[in-house]
Amino acid sequence: MDRKRIAMLAGVGVAAAMVLALIVAVILHFTGAVSLPFLGAEETKVAFATTSDPTKASEVEATSTEAEEKSSADVTQVKPGETEEKTTEEETETSTEEGTTEESTSEETSEPETEEETEQETQPKEPPTYRFVEPILHLEAGEEQMSGLVCSDPTAPPVPVYWSSANPEIADIIDGMIYAKSEGVTTLTAKLVGQEITCQVQVHEPTLLVYINYSYLNLLPGEKKQLAVGVEPADTKQNIALSWQSSNPKVAAVDGNGVVTAKKAGTARIVGHVGKKYEVYCDVVVEAKLESLIFVDGNVTMQPGQTRFLPVSVVPVEAASGKAIVWQSSKPEVATVDQGGNVHALSPGNTTISVFVGDDYTACVVMVKEPPTQAPTQPPTQAPTEPPTQPPTEPPTEAPTEESLPAETGEAETGNVEESSADVPTEAPTMEPVTEPPTEAPTSPPEETLPSETQGETSEVIETEPETEPETDPIPDVPLPPAPKVTLVFDAGHGGVWPGSSSGAGNYLRRANGQLEKDLTLVVAMMAKTYIEDHYEGVTIMMTRTTDTQFSTDQVEDLKLRCAIASQVGADAMISFHFNAVTSHTASGAVVLCSQKPTVAATSAGIGSCVLDELEKLGIGRRGVATKLLGDTGLDYYAINRHCAAYDIPGIIIENCFYDNPAEVPFFDSEAALMNLAIADVKGIAKYYGLREKK
Repeated sequence: MDRKRIAMLAGVGVAAAMVLALIVAVILHFTGAVSLPFLGAEETKVAFATTSDPTKASEVEATSTEAEEKSSADVTQVKPGETEEKTTEEETETSTEEGTTEESTSEETSEPETEEETEQETQPKEPPTYRFVEPILHLEAGEEQMSGLVCSDPTAPPVPVYWSSANPEIADIIDGMIYAKSEGVTTLTAKLVGQEITCQVQVHEPTLLVYINYSYLNLLPGEKKQLAVGVEPADTKQNIALSWQSSNPKVAAVDGNGVVTAKKAGTARIVGHVGKKYEVYCDVVVEAKLESLIFVDGNVTMQPGQTRFLPVSVVPVEAASGKAIVWQSSKPEVATVDQGGNVHALSPGNTTISVFVGDDYTACVVMVKEPPTQAPTQPPTQAPTEPPTQPPTEPPTEAPTEESLPAETGEAETGNVEESSADVPTEAPTMEPVTEPPTEAPTSPPEETLPSETQGETSEVIETEPETEPETDPIPDVPLPPAPKVTLVFDAGHGGVWPGSSSGAGNYLRRANGQLEKDLTLVVAMMAKTYIEDHYEGVTIMMTRTTDTQFSTDQVEDLKLRCAIASQVGADAMISFHFNAVTSHTASGAVVLCSQKPTVAATSAGIGSCVLDELEKLGIGRRGVATKLLGDTGLDYYAINRHCAAYDIPGIIIENCFYDNPAEVPFFDSEAALMNLAIADVKGIAKYYGLREKK
C-alpha cells in the first residue's frame, strides 16, 4: 500500500471521528448535559440580562433565535441521533404547552383579583368614625365617669386621642376619665385621626339619695304604722327638715312623727317633705274588714239551657271596694259562669261556682238536672187501682162453698159461712183446694204490683241521695284563678371589666383579699332564676349575663345596653341584683332603688316593698325604697332606673346588704347564705305579681 493511500484512509478516519464527536456533542447539548458555546446560548443569556436598552435586547434575542434554528436544522440531518432528538423535541413541546396552559390559567385566575384590587384602589375603605354615647352628660360635683367615646368599627386599632376641656374648673378630662369639680356647664373635645368631636357636661350640685322604709301599706281601720326617712350621705349640710302630709286624712292620717293611722276604707298618699327639694311618699290602702261573704240563694238546681244570676252578700260592702272580683266554675262542661255572676247550665251534673273577692272567696254547688218526664207519674196511678180490686174479692171466695160464691158479700162475711159448713160437712174436703189460693192471694199481689212499685221508688231515692249531698257539704277543693303570666329580666350587676365594689371585710370573706361584687351578683342572680322557675308558674326569666362579661368597655353604654334587653323581650320589669358599700364601712340594711317616673313609680315601689319584707325576715335591716334624681333634670340618677323608665319598664336595683360591713358578712359568706338572699328576692317578686306556686 503506498503512502497516498494510507494518508487518505487516515484522513477519512479523522473526519469520521470528528463527525461522530460532533453528533455526540449535539446530542448532549440538546439533552442539557453539555452546553455548546459556539451555538450562542450563553451569549444570549448574558446579553439579555445585562442590557438595559430594549432595542438591543430584542436584536440579541432575534440573533440567538436564528442560531438555535440553524443548529436544530443541522442536528436534524444527523441520522444516528434521530430518535433521541425527536424525543427531546416532544418533551420540549409538552413542557411549552404546559407552561402556556399554566400561564393562561394564572392569568384567568388573577384577573378578578386584579379587578378587586383595582376597585379597592379606586374606592378606599372609609376610616372609622367616633362618637360619644351621651352627647350631654349630667354629673354631680365630685363624681368621676368615663367619657363614653366609642368607635364605629370595633376591630379598628387604637388611635391616640387628644382631650381638652373648655373649662377645667367645672369638669376636666384626663385619658378619657371625666372629673366633675363644680356646678356649671362646659364642653369636652376629643381630637383623633382627623376628627374632632365634642360633648357637653353639665355638673350639678350633689343630689341626696332619699329613702323611706315603706312605700306601700295595706291596713285595716284602726291599724297604725311608723314611717321613717333617711338620706345619703348622712353628713350632708343641706336642709333635710322633715314634714308629713296626707292626701286624704279621713282615710289615713299621719302625725308629725310619721305615724300613720288607718281611719276607714279607701286610699291615701302620705308624703314626706325633706327640706325644700326632696320628697318621698307611701301609698296607703285601707281595707274594710270582711265579715261575711256568702251566696244568697245557697246551692241551686237548674236545667240544661237555663241561665241564672247568683247574688252574693258582702258585709260590709266597703270590704269589696278596690278588690278584684273573679268568678269561676269547677266544671265548665256542666255550667259556665261569666264575670257578672250569671250561670249558664249546659249538661246534667254538679259543679262548684266560686267567687273571689280579693284573697277571700265563697262557693256554692249548682246541680244541673234534666226536666222530669211523664214516666214516673204512671206507676202511682196503677198502684192504688189494681191491688185494692184483687185482694178484697179473692179472699172471700176461699171460706164459703162453691154455692156461696155468687152470694152477697155481706152474708159471706157473717154467720152464713158457719151455717153452710155445718150443714154440708161432706163438702169440706172439696174446699181444701179452694183454700190454697187464700194463702197465695195475700202474697201474690205484692210480688206483682206493690213490691215492684216500692223498688222503683227506692231506686229513685238512691239516685237522688248523691245529688243532695253537695247541698249540705259543698266541694272543698275550690279552683284558683288563672295564674298570671310575667316576663322578667334578671341582671347580675357589673361584670367583665366592671367589677363593682370590692369588699373590705378582709378575713371575714372566703377570699383573703375580698370578694368582688360582680361575682356575688352573678351567683345570686343565677340562683334566683333557678328558684323562681322551679317553684312558680307562668314566669319567664331572661338573663342579661350568665358569665363574667360586660356589654361595652364604656360604662355608660354598658348600662344602656342592659336596659335595651328588657325592651327587646317586652319585660314587665327588670331586676338588677347588687350589694351595697360605703366608705365608712358601718352602714347596714337592704335598700331598693326605684324610679320616680309616674308610669313606673308605683310598680317599682311595690316590688321593692315586697322584696324588703322578705329580706327583713332574714334579719337584714330595712333601709327602705330609695329614689334619687339627676340634678335638676327630673330624671333618675341611677342608669338602670333611668334607662328602663325611658322604655316605660320598671327597673329596680336590689342592694341586698352592705358587704363591706363585717356585721353583715354572714348574709353572703356561704352558698347557703347566698341562696337565702336569692329566695327572699324571688318571694318578694312573686308576692307582688301574685305568682302561683307549683304543686
